[in-house]
Amino acid sequence: MREFELLKIVEELFGCEEDEELRVPAGSHDAAYIKFGDTYLVLTCDTVNEISDFPPYMSAEEMGEMAVAVTLSDLAACGSSPMYFLSSISIKEADKDFFKGILKGIRNACNRYGVKVAGGDIDFAPHTTIAGFAVGITDKIVTRSGARPGEKVYVTAPLGKAQLCLEMLSSGLGRERLPYPDSLYRPIPRINEGKNIARFAGALTDISDSLAVSLHQIAESSGVRIVLERVKLPLAHLTKYVDQKKSLDLFLYGGGDYELIFTADDRAAQKYGIEIGYVKKGKGVYIQDEDKKLQKVEMKGYSHFDV
Repeated sequence: MREFELLKIVEELFGCEEDEELRVPAGSHDAAYIKFGDTYLVLTCDTVNEISDFPPYMSAEEMGEMAVAVTLSDLAACGSSPMYFLSSISIKEADKDFFKGILKGIRNACNRYGVKVAGGDIDFAPHTTIAGFAVGITDKIVTRSGARPGEKVYVTAPLGKAQLCLEMLSSGLGRERLPYPDSLYRPIPRINEGKNIARFAGALTDISDSLAVSLHQIAESSGVRIVLERVKLPLAHLTKYVDQKKSLDLFLYGGGDYELIFTADDRAAQKYGIEIGYVKKGKGVYIQDEDKKLQKVEMKGYSHFDV
């Protein structure tokens, strides 16, 4: 069973628990919005582990940095300012240097984004795992459900770099030969971009499992059809290393990018994103070729259960 199928179960059980304080129920978005005076607290958690998330040659510090980055990416997808971070760390043995490296990575990442480490928990497990919890604040709710016909679709940067590097590692290349190692080992949460985009976006989310998965989530939540325009997809950063077909596959279905995808009809969108498609009435996600022919985009991407 794939990860997003499990999330459907979360929505079934907890998706109706919206109330005056809890404005976005579990499963509806990347994080929860809690009414707090005249503003909203944004709560989110994320988990990374050595089986499905830490690539070969990753240092302990980079593991800590990644745990922070992927958690804060959910706050970026809400346009919120991150405030606090907590973590539950499970390691295989009491290796002080390894544990200290993880903590240094957490500290470095939190300092980079102005976040305070508020605490956490330590445990032991067969595989190193870091579960992060973060709190942010915002004055506006923006989710995956606000896309409207007539809006354009934007992404904050070209996609597929992390997946390209991961596949290169799998083919036997060393880390030093990867074209975009930081995309794989040190993802960057788009905090500042998220705060600006949230001012005018219809729908907003981050891309962790793949562009295709995120677009399907927006289309389903918003009750719209999303059409990608093949001629507008930036692939030059990938075609240096693989052919056109593989480049498109990486762009659509590669995971680990942690960029933001959003819809908008505001001119300001061009300042923060690359236009790659549009929203119209209907259902599903499609890609349009130069002859205006449409082909379905599958809802697939990285899954923790496929590794």
